[in-house]
Amino acid sequence: MEEKLTVSDTVKKWGLIYGIVGLIYMLLSTMLDFATMGMMVQVISFLVLVGIAFTIYFLACKEYRDSNEGQISFGRAFGIIALVAVIGGVIRAIGIYAYIKFIDTGYMARVQEAQEEMRSRFGAPEVDTDDLPAFVKFFQTEEFLGIATFFNVMIGALIIGLIVAAMVQKKEDHSY
Repeated sequence: MEEKLTVSDTVKKWGLIYGIVGLIYMLLSTMLDFATMGMMVQVISFLVLVGIAFTIYFLACKEYRDSNEGQISFGRAFGIIALVAVIGGVIRAIGIYAYIKFIDTGYMARVQEAQEEMRSRFGAPEVDTDDLPAFVKFFQTEEFLGIATFFNVMIGALIIGLIVAAMVQKKEDHSY
């Protein structure tokens, strides 16, 4: 008899996989400066991240369902997805923060230069970053990028997670 997987086992395994795969992709996109290459590259990068999330969430729920007599409720599936996202999001956020803060210290400056170039290309007025309030400057820091990474993963988990949970749910058949 095959042993049933617990939610904890599934979440730890797939959360770690999601965090590592997502972090590797984020580091590659950061090293290759996707953020400075224009809108089309950013859209493609976003779609790749959505594909990674969808695949990981689907595989996590499917593995749990297959191990538990082919049944998983919508709530259980969404709970697994949410916990996988928390673990994966924390790994990605810490990893990208550490990379930008300690390894590629010029990344944020390159992003700001690309923003200035876009502003001038579209005729927006010049902005002196020294005149910005402190809370606005925070949005251009490594810390904010780490926090935003985590929240982006959680928002993605909410949207993609609901779709995946609806797809993989399988309830007990009651035939009378």
